[in-house]
Amino acid sequence: MRQLVRLSAMVLLSGCGGEISERTCPRVSEFPVELQRQAAVELATAPALTRMMDAMAADRAFNRLICR
Repeated sequence: MRQLVRLSAMVLLSGCGGEISERTCPRVSEFPVELQRQAAVELATAPALTRMMDAMAADRAFNRLICR
């Protein structure tokens, strides 16, 4: 999983330069806590989907960091 997170970060960082403030920040959707809990229960039986969601979570965290 760490490799997937690193790869995602590398891909995102490859386009970054000195003009990061001119880049449009992507939308980050928020979900209610109860929906997140339900999704966590469902993900317990879907390992491939869990990997995808972990990668998307890393992307979201990165976007939040650079798009304050």
